[in-house]
Amino acid sequence: MIKKIDKNIYKLVIFIGVILAIVMKLDSITKLLSKVLSVFSPVILGIILAFIISILVDFLEKKILTDKKIKIKPQIKRGLSILLALLLIILFAILVSRLIVPQLKNSIVIFSKSFPDFVNTIKKSLESNFSEFTSVSKELSKLNLDAKDIVQKLLKIITSWTGGFVWFLGSIFNIAANLVMGTIIALYIVSSKEKLKGQFDKLFKKVLPMSIIDKAYYVLDIANDTFRAFIIGQFTEAIILGTLCTVGLVVLGFPYPTMIGSVVGLTSLLPIVGAYIGGAFGFVMMLTVNPVRAAFFILFLIVLQQIEGNVIYPKVVGNSVGLPGLWVMVAIVVGGGLLGINGILFGLPLAATAYKILKNYVNK
Repeated sequence: MIKKIDKNIYKLVIFIGVILAIVMKLDSITKLLSKVLSVFSPVILGIILAFIISILVDFLEKKILTDKKIKIKPQIKRGLSILLALLLIILFAILVSRLIVPQLKNSIVIFSKSFPDFVNTIKKSLESNFSEFTSVSKELSKLNLDAKDIVQKLLKIITSWTGGFVWFLGSIFNIAANLVMGTIIALYIVSSKEKLKGQFDKLFKKVLPMSIIDKAYYVLDIANDTFRAFIIGQFTEAIILGTLCTVGLVVLGFPYPTMIGSVVGLTSLLPIVGAYIGGAFGFVMMLTVNPVRAAFFILFLIVLQQIEGNVIYPKVVGNSVGLPGLWVMVAIVVGGGLLGINGILFGLPLAATAYKILKNYVNK
């Protein structure tokens, strides 16, 4: 009994030491991770896409393409499932673009036409409100807020940023190339995942003892279940939030309800903060119609986001990954602070995986 306690103490000391070492060298570790991620980004993207596509493929194989009367060969069933999964993803992308792009195009045209009047209205409002303060009104008059001058200055700045524009095009090309390579890698992984699993299993059994392999598979099984539940829960939450936003905008008589609701739902795939990004987009679109409506839209979104952040998200996503609501918020805040957007995306399922492993360990 004493030896067992001593071993547990040693394990705890080693664990705390590793955590302290990571914290002490956090800057170096993050720099190294960023370099590794940039080099292996197509492979990592391919693995992520393969994981998402695999959820659809498994569902289609087990629920749709399973018929006792008609026997389909596993290879044909896998190929049909992958094809249907890709078609569903493409149809979803087309649907979202149809909801967003046409109205966005009209909004940009309206905004460009109403922009001069909008700027002049703001200028007059500021001058009238601050007319009592002579120094402020003088400064406002010196600014010479003419809409045409603002547009011309912006165009000059944009044209002077030739290097930045080239860098932007290079970034777009790099993202597109990574996406194409990642998709190809994902299709290879999904189509032959059983074969890959068998190969890695043989490799692990050759180079690692069974005790370590069992523990690794235990952790990977929990991580697999958690990430699957997280992705399904995140998409479910995005659909709920987008639907609520659209219905609320229709009931309250706001313009562009389907476009703004779709964008809010789509951006909410980024946990917690995504809805605010969609809200900023909606606010800009509302300005093309009425600044007062834009202000009321922000109030509406704040109320909706409070309901989503405190009720819907912890229940839908928190329950799906098995993480209490408090730790959902902690995981997102800490993950975002350490690794930015990547930390926000992966912080929650990683924390849920660690929580389940620790919970099982403590309960034993």
